[in-house]
Amino acid sequence: MCYALIKLNSVKDLHSFVDIMNKFPGNYEIIDGQFTLDAKSLMSMLSLNLSQPFRLILDSEQADEVLHSIQPFISHE
Repeated sequence: MCYALIKLNSVKDLHSFVDIMNKFPGNYEIIDGQFTLDAKSLMSMLSLNLSQPFRLILDSEQADEVLHSIQPFISHE
């Protein structure tokens, strides 16, 4: 299991991010304050406050491939 800090700047970014996440098997969760969301669920993800980065928890054997695919959304703050 690993994690990454993610920053989405628009709803378009959010759609792209969810599309990428759905290409990979495994469990991916977003931690946003007290809430845990399914990173593969567009409806859940639409409830995020996009003004702040959030933590993505990756529980998958393909975590390295996922991280490579979502590189444009990884925040280095």
